[in-house]
Amino acid sequence: MRLSIYIAKTYNISRRNAKEAIKNRLINIDNSIITKDIDVSGSENIILKMKKHIVDYELNDYLLYKDNDYMFIYKPPFMHSERHLITDFLTISDIYNDFPDFNPLSRLDYEADGVIGTINKRTVLHTISKSYYAVVYGDFNKEITMSNKIDADNKKKVKVLEDNNGFLTNIKKVEYNGQFSLVEVTLEKAARHQVRAFLSYLSYAILGDKLYGGNDFERLCLHCFSYTINNKTVTCKKQTDTFLNLYKSLY
Repeated sequence: MRLSIYIAKTYNISRRNAKEAIKNRLINIDNSIITKDIDVSGSENIILKMKKHIVDYELNDYLLYKDNDYMFIYKPPFMHSERHLITDFLTISDIYNDFPDFNPLSRLDYEADGVIGTINKRTVLHTISKSYYAVVYGDFNKEITMSNKIDADNKKKVKVLEDNNGFLTNIKKVEYNGQFSLVEVTLEKAARHQVRAFLSYLSYAILGDKLYGGNDFERLCLHCFSYTINNKTVTCKKQTDTFLNLYKSLY
């Protein structure tokens, strides 16, 4: 068994977190510090020399809706969807861990915010639809449907391909204030960074998206305001109003 697998199972952390612990010299085997992901039998005295942060939260701060089939969570900006480091504080995945009967259906980037849907493991999934608001520089004076594939293999920044057999994405302008456009993006499924990459590909990178050439701003101006699973739709009106007020402040 690989050491990272043993640590992940023993300490109930992700394998990525376990590898990070090895890299940072936090694993001790039989009084020796280990720096490589070696094979272990499990009979060794293996110790992780760091405690995870105890995560504490108020569920009502994040829960938008829950029934026997679906649960919808609000993810704030500047919060990870998944735990990257064992030293991280609260992440959305910590909330999921308290609801083991539900599976998340998507994730949001660290600086983005909005609705994330989950489904009960016993419930049959038929359809998903998500709608986003994004702020881009200039007048987005068109409505376009794209289906380009995304090359996201082992890349921090994904690439939009000319192959049109990918996931359908509709993009249209909602409003233009003379400098920035508020656009609405609707899709069913998406590859990693698809909305960000598509808008950059169209020369309308999202405001605050440094990775894809967007103008500098205090955050990535991308917000998932509506999420539909099968016949159940949930929005986050309060947080959407906050995002729209952010856009209005750019006038």
